[in-house]
Amino acid sequence: EIIAELRTLVVTSGALVAGDGTQGGVDADKIIDMSVLMEQYLDGPEVDVDIIMSEGEWRYAAVADNGPTLEPYFNETWAVCPSLLPKDQQYELRKLAVDATKALGFTMGVFHVECKFTSHGPHLIEVNARMGGGQVHECNLRTWGVDLVEETLFCALGIPSRPPVPKMPLSAVAYCYVNAKKSGTAGDLNQLEAILKRPGVVWAKPLIKPGAKVTGPQDGLPTWLADLLVVKQTPKEALDFLQAIDDEQPINVV
Repeated sequence: EIIAELRTLVVTSGALVAGDGTQGGVDADKIIDMSVLMEQYLDGPEVDVDIIMSEGEWRYAAVADNGPTLEPYFNETWAVCPSLLPKDQQYELRKLAVDATKALGFTMGVFHVECKFTSHGPHLIEVNARMGGGQVHECNLRTWGVDLVEETLFCALGIPSRPPVPKMPLSAVAYCYVNAKKSGTAGDLNQLEAILKRPGVVWAKPLIKPGAKVTGPQDGLPTWLADLLVVKQTPKEALDFLQAIDDEQPINVV
């Protein structure tokens, strides 16, 4: 179906359009490389593995779950740490992440590795040779007491890394970007400000201003309305608490 559609494309007035035989133009495949790179769709839960490498070995590797993305745009939704996946799956994902980092020749540094545990086993998505962005620093610090910024500085100075990691997590962290559920105009921030005062809410940051136009999934890539991060004693409690807040629609769209 895709190949058939590509074969109809023509270039006319500098634009690439679907040809129907009436608008003229030049067959696109005569002047443009129409090769298409197809990537395998990976099912199953996605995770982040935050790794500290020092002297050729991993010294820390924490697994955090990522919620299902909003398809077809694959917009990020939520994350929770520690992982809720079975221990054997966490082990396989951690091993894959560490092995992939080593295979790329890295011996020291802080890495953010993304993987999926699919219906046919663990698969690598990407290895980022840096600390994860967004809420990742806060997540590792509050869950395991490991400061990835501090560890990055140690690596930069050539100081061997041996972060003290507790046997049990200090707390459980869940966070999300609140996706707009429909298109419209963002309302005020009163609800979001009230949420910030609740016990267990670390932050509730607006990502848009009142009156801003937002896009819902029916019309395109959903707009991120707010950034939420919460803590509880267990990952399930943290995730349930976070999703309950998300369901309240912290920023109303009209």
